[in-house]
Amino acid sequence: MIIYQKDLYNICKNHLKGFFVGWSSPLTSAQHFKILENSQYIVLAVDQDTNQVIGFINALSDDVNFAFIPMLEVLPDYQHKGIGTRLMATMLEQLSKITCVDLTCDKKMQDFYQTFSMFKSHGMILRKYIKKE
Repeated sequence: MIIYQKDLYNICKNHLKGFFVGWSSPLTSAQHFKILENSQYIVLAVDQDTNQVIGFINALSDDVNFAFIPMLEVLPDYQHKGIGTRLMATMLEQLSKITCVDLTCDKKMQDFYQTFSMFKSHGMILRKYIKKE
């Protein structure tokens, strides 16, 4: 059974293994925990049978007008089961009083986010690990 929680209650870095698949420099479990700890809003999907976090989403906000969702990830073995949809819907519920909710994503993920009434936008990013050509 999968439960969803909005805090780090009973969660430690050992519950955060297997994320950041395909990243050129994957974050450690300790870094992942610190990110969640420092985020204003989080939603975790936890597999009660294994007591492992299998998905998460986090958001940063001024709690007035703007919020940014930097990450939403579900472990590969749990993808395509509605977990990401539930995480996103729960996060948007938490951010319901915020007028502007932004995120950046790969082009292949845009259709997923459009199902939450989000629309394509233009933006700029800085990624220090990417060398300019």
